[in-house]
Amino acid sequence: MTSITERNTSGQYYVNTRLGVAKTKSEADFPEFKSGSNVHQLLTDLIEVNAKGFRGVVVTALTGLHLNENYDPLNNFYGCNPRPIFESGIWYALQENGIPCGKSDPLNVAKNTNQLNEDWAQGRRPQTAALAAVNYLRLVMSSKQNKRARLIDYFFFRLWAYSQTITGFQLAEIESSEHSNQTVGNRLVGFTLKYPESGNLPQYLVSQLLSGLFRTSETEVIGGGESAFGTNTTSKKPADIWLETDGKPITLYEITVKPVSLKRLDDSLDALQSTGHLNLPVTFICRMDLDTKDLNLADGSFQYKGKRFDFIDYKSFCLSVFSLLSDEECSTVIKNVASFVQDKNISMRTKAGWNEFFETTQTERV
Repeated sequence: MTSITERNTSGQYYVNTRLGVAKTKSEADFPEFKSGSNVHQLLTDLIEVNAKGFRGVVVTALTGLHLNENYDPLNNFYGCNPRPIFESGIWYALQENGIPCGKSDPLNVAKNTNQLNEDWAQGRRPQTAALAAVNYLRLVMSSKQNKRARLIDYFFFRLWAYSQTITGFQLAEIESSEHSNQTVGNRLVGFTLKYPESGNLPQYLVSQLLSGLFRTSETEVIGGGESAFGTNTTSKKPADIWLETDGKPITLYEITVKPVSLKRLDDSLDALQSTGHLNLPVTFICRMDLDTKDLNLADGSFQYKGKRFDFIDYKSFCLSVFSLLSDEECSTVIKNVASFVQDKNISMRTKAGWNEFFETTQTERV
């Protein structure tokens, strides 16, 4: 009997192989799926969206079908054990080939789901992508061997082609030496507020600013590079970002651009309790007034279940730190944030948003 490890490795090898073939193809190799055809539109709806989960469901289903020809992803999706096959196999192949993906893509949209149909697609966002996944898999399952192989090859070709549009996207460059730090800082802050990328960008900007501020000191900035999708409790972190001296945390920061609810404070308390840091000061860096309207703050502070939480405005904090950085440190912050935005897992909407904010800096002189 094939071991779990061997099975996951086989899944990784399969996806690597299919993407290897895809790299040698062009649209001309698939004349039956030309623009305007049903299959072309299905894969456009499925693949060319920010949501990664539906692509993940299809990749997992196709891999499960390769490993077991009797597998039926439409009526028994969990029959292929999607979590281990994706997280310990497929994910690595997608990463190696530069395909945008999350660590648990199929589970994010099909957790505890066996039947992939219209009922499952109902209410998913975007629903067109969920329906496209269902209809594409129906085509695959109802097709004979040769057509099935063509459909699968075309899916992987479109997946590869889409990844190339993302990794090849040209971000506007910022010559910070030609602008004041506050001008660039204001634009960076505005960009991260309009395109927060589920909270990842504000968190990353704060981490980079603090890193620049403390780069020559003995204080270390920890956190900020991880995805903001994960909670601090599950990731065993005391906060989003914290400062350490001699390996010991001294100050904790939570960064958010969403309303801070009592539930968020409870989550923070749970993280502090589980990591043994209840005694450390915690500061929420957020949009003051907008994110704190449900809390009765007193001088920027709030007492909750015996713990005091402090609050400071995100924009004010960022611009204050910008004013303390040297031109060289400002340039480093800009360069690192641009690299973060360029990453394959950052949405095309956010990449385009970067150019919306910064293309004008090519001709302006401040």
